Amino acid sequence: MRPAWTKPTTPQAMRSSRFGSTAPRIERPCRDRSREGKVRDDALAVRRSVHRGVPPRRGTLVRVRKGVNSELTQISTEGESYFDRYAYPDWLRTHSLLVGRIAETLAAARDDVGSEARDIGLAGYLHDIGRSPLLAGDPREHNELSALILAAEGLAGAVEPARRHAIYTVLDPATAPATLADKIVYVADRRGGMRVETVEVRARDTARRYPRYATDIERAIPAAKELEREVFAGLPFAPDELEAHLRT
Repeated sequence: MRPAWTKPTTPQAMRSSRFGSTAPRIERPCRDRSREGKVRDDALAVRRSVHRGVPPRRGTLVRVRKGVNSELTQISTEGESYFDRYAYPDWLRTHSLLVGRIAETLAAARDDVGSEARDIGLAGYLHDIGRSPLLAGDPREHNELSALILAAEGLAGAVEPARRHAIYTVLDPATAPATLADKIVYVADRRGGMRVETVEVRARDTARRYPRYATDIERAIPAAKELEREVFAGLPFAPDELEAHLRT
């Protein structure tokens, strides 16, 4: 089983025809720094490497309502601004938009989400930011890279849900979804591929595309189904009714 959080290492040079430059050398933090400090340094270095010469992002957050779940926001526009900055290919954009919609739908249907609603939605849209082609060649797991990038972007509430979203994380207590936010984003990704799918269909398609993880993915399906039952408990719709209730 892969470690929950690897010790930061120097990322390999990342190339992008869009930006026309390679990443600068990233120096390792001093040994007496805390692990938190090392992770933060590495995250900021990744962000600087990716965005050399990129104009600053303009705020695009649009609030849609006040009152109950007032923190729940229409964040797809904000998510898409990150898709542009991180050069998402079409397939990743489509998948991420669906997972974000599922995460927002599940959060909106629950009474116990409260102020975490925005973080849940944003983590759903950006859970796979570590798959950006700008990070091609970095050997770390995509969920770990997602967590590093989101931390560097200042999206602290989205970090852990993104880090814990991969299907196999449930196999290790150190990496399994722990909070309600983690579980909602995990389940959203289990149900959203390029379309809304069952946990089993989605898992086996993932195993087909990433055969080196196939054994772990198959072992994770029962735990993933149990988390789905937990997240849907008490909702006004069942798992097989999810698609009909997606937020638009």
